[in-house]
Amino acid sequence: MDATPVKSIMARLRRSPPGAPRSRTPRAQQPLPQSGPAAVTVTVALLRAADPSNAEPYYAGIVDALNDYARRYAVDRPLRLAHFLAQIGHESGFRATEENGNYSAPRMREIFGCRGGRAQYERALDDCRLGPDGAPARLRPKLWLEAASYAGHPERLLAYVYANRLGNGDEASGDGYRYRGRGLIQLTGKTNYADFTEVHNAHVPQDPRDFVADPDLLMSELNYAIESAFYYWDARTVNALADLDDLEQVTRAVNGGLNGLEDRGARLASIKKALGI
Repeated sequence: MDATPVKSIMARLRRSPPGAPRSRTPRAQQPLPQSGPAAVTVTVALLRAADPSNAEPYYAGIVDALNDYARRYAVDRPLRLAHFLAQIGHESGFRATEENGNYSAPRMREIFGCRGGRAQYERALDDCRLGPDGAPARLRPKLWLEAASYAGHPERLLAYVYANRLGNGDEASGDGYRYRGRGLIQLTGKTNYADFTEVHNAHVPQDPRDFVADPDLLMSELNYAIESAFYYWDARTVNALADLDDLEQVTRAVNGGLNGLEDRGARLASIKKALGI
């Protein structure tokens, strides 16, 4: 990477136009997008530019799968590929990962406890900022009232914080832990696992899978971890944002916020330099 200051990099990379609308057609019924005329391919050198922490033999072992899905999901134009690799490099370093959930009491409250997210957590007070009613705006009060039940207990914590959303059942169902984040971009929630199952089986009928019944396939089979990242990218129509070179909106689509924006931007600048764009 060149020595350009991160702030200068960010100033060049940030854009904030509105995102593209999603189709109302079920994903499995939509044809996969077609590659554009200016297709580029993933190489070991590009992966090293995105994340130099892995050895070249590891990257050589995954480059074919990355190129296969990049073609299938049309993530093979220069800007699309650059943004995709930058986001994956930040999210997982191109390794299949799963959400840990093993947090101290203050850390779990910071991540999951407050309305409005982490920015609303006051570390010095170990509590949320005050809401309109003058009380701390706690989203999940049991993280304070029953801290011993959740701190250091990933299964209980994730069952609680992901309960009754993302297609999961209530806390007692354990779905929040069962469908915790896994993959290169962590697929989270029962609905996402079900949708990925539908899309995978529609497009790869010779390899039928049920990721709802066996969510750990995203950890035990690296190919599915890779495929799920492209599925996630396509399901959120991130190609359209990458075409606009819109780092902030791409990050919001992938992350749900702007966590790690500077690192994502630095990786993007490194990949762009390697691609000559």
